[in-house]
Amino acid sequence: MKIFQRPHMPLPVGVAERREERLGKQPSVRLGTSDRDLSPLAAALLGYWQSSRPAGGVPDRSAFDALRLTRWLGYLSVYEHEPERDDFRNRLEGTYVGNLTGENWTGRRASDVDARFGSSFLADLREVRDRAEPAAHLIKVFQKEFSLTERVLLPVSTVPGGKPDQIFVAIFANGNRPVQKT
Repeated sequence: MKIFQRPHMPLPVGVAERREERLGKQPSVRLGTSDRDLSPLAAALLGYWQSSRPAGGVPDRSAFDALRLTRWLGYLSVYEHEPERDDFRNRLEGTYVGNLTGENWTGRRASDVDARFGSSFLADLREVRDRAEPAAHLIKVFQKEFSLTERVLLPVSTVPGGKPDQIFVAIFANGNRPVQKT
């Protein structure tokens, strides 16, 4: 039973097809954060992150409360850095993300995702933390290889003016055509 369903937001004509070609057989492809292929919802979230960012830093976690993020809540998961393991634990999984993947990863680590699916999720989170810059990827949903999504990773700090210690992970379904299995 689906508890939460966001309205379908299709990409402009031809974008889904170009994405499929770009992804090919790879598990993910990096998108530019100014990429014109970002869906309107992803671009708006990235714009919000950029508008909340102080010069030379990352936004404070307080700028990312539920009231300010209502438009994106179901699409977001929050991964918190665990310095003793240099890993990230999922503190919150958006309901839309759970519906899309068929799983809830709350409480699990990024390394668990990698171990199960042979992905580079932990490395992607570390890179975003280390660079203190957002990243966007075109990915296949691990549980449903026919499902194409865009993933936006946004670093934030729980300490005002501090280094990134949480990554907001937003997953947006492509919405037009499934990836053809080869």
